[in-house]
Amino acid sequence: MFKFKNKRLTSALIKTKLRAYRAVLSFALLGSMLGIMVMPNAGLDKAKGEGTNTPRFNFMQGDYEMLQVAKTNGGTWSDPVSASVGERISYSFYYHNGMINTTAHNTTLRVDLPTITGTTLEAKSWLWSNETTPISDTVVAGNIVGLSGATINTATPARIEYVAGSTNWYPNGTSTPTHLPDGITNGGMNIGDIQGCWNYAGFVTFMVDVKEPTQLIMDKTVAHPGTNEDWQKMISANPGDSIAYHLGVQNNGTTTATQVSVKDVLPTYMTYTPGTTYLYTQAHPEGIKQADTLFSSGIAISDIAPGSGNVVFLTYKTKIDSNMPAGSYSLNNVAKVYMANVEQSQSQARVLVTAERGIVVDKMVSNGVSWVEENTAKLGDTVTYRIIVRNTGNIAIANVYMKDALPVFETYVIGSTKIGGVSANDDIVSANGLALGTLNPGQEKVITLQGIINGCAPLGESVLTNTAYGRGDGAAEKIDTARTILTVFAPTMPR
Repeated sequence: MFKFKNKRLTSALIKTKLRAYRAVLSFALLGSMLGIMVMPNAGLDKAKGEGTNTPRFNFMQGDYEMLQVAKTNGGTWSDPVSASVGERISYSFYYHNGMINTTAHNTTLRVDLPTITGTTLEAKSWLWSNETTPISDTVVAGNIVGLSGATINTATPARIEYVAGSTNWYPNGTSTPTHLPDGITNGGMNIGDIQGCWNYAGFVTFMVDVKEPTQLIMDKTVAHPGTNEDWQKMISANPGDSIAYHLGVQNNGTTTATQVSVKDVLPTYMTYTPGTTYLYTQAHPEGIKQADTLFSSGIAISDIAPGSGNVVFLTYKTKIDSNMPAGSYSLNNVAKVYMANVEQSQSQARVLVTAERGIVVDKMVSNGVSWVEENTAKLGDTVTYRIIVRNTGNIAIANVYMKDALPVFETYVIGSTKIGGVSANDDIVSANGLALGTLNPGQEKVITLQGIINGCAPLGESVLTNTAYGRGDGAAEKIDTARTILTVFAPTMPR
């Protein structure tokens, strides 16, 4: 449910090459929309912990404070910084894997900006990877370098808002930034694998605007539809999935907000499901169905009185395009609340989607009663196998082939291959395999074939492993096996 408290949005930040040891962090103003460029000095120091296999961030002498701030009109990096309403402030996020000969995989950076109004606006940074737990500060010899987080102080109550398109990354010692998409303050950003050494350290910068306090604040969350939705700022989903959104608007001021309206902007590959928008108020907790205007002219809301008891909510549903191209996507949905057609606040929620082609191969063997992974047999027995090949991805897979490799002491029974109970050719045991055509998402085909056990197997038990191989255009080959335990006995001596 919607809660109005000191929530901090999340984001992901970036890597840059640093050859710095006890250097002073400097920047150059790149222009009103480019922010501050970090230009670290060079250094040749080795990282402590050489020879270990575990990465570790921001712990060495010479490491900077993790998060700092500066005015974009000629300020210097510091923490805190004093600012006034109307000024633009840059943040600098520093990271450094100090363990050489290690790699921090899927390194992720996040900054939680304050969502409240006040005179002390503190942001919090987070840094982690597959191998490391999240840290929020640079800590050297047990002491935090600088202060925890980064703070903007104002003489009068104010709020801060991320500047769209302002995130830049200075990787590998370059002074030329790489622009990053928005999201630094919304969910965290994976910057990939960071090797251990000074020259792989780096900075990410982004900007915020200091704005006047607003009466209205908004919180947007997302969930998979159901009876008990688990509302989150970010979820993962698949192409074709239905997605539910939840918008909450509260008057955080002291007077009634009038002429309130809400609009929403859907990302590419997501469409609204008509007839699913409902408005919930204190007077109508059951919800009132709304016209489908949220994404055009917006939804008009009655006046909102101050206080948490007067929060209003909007819910609606969308659907992810089932035919989106293969790849990974971050579908960022932005909602805005207006008062007298003037934007007051906005909030975002993200859906992470991976569109892929995927094959699953399931190989079983018959024990005479059911399909199992392992059966028993003796010389001369006929063994029946079943292969199920399924498209578990989100996109159709063309040119699907299945191949079967019978084990030693087993010979394929000519004419025994069937697809869905219908006889097929014997290509299943050929070098190229049996052509199955195209598999649509979720579609599967069932193949059966037989082998007969012959040859001169050794006395005792032998494990005969049958292997099935499945492949298709754009899908990695998958393999599965089934086993037969063959037992050969020595002849019994006559009495």
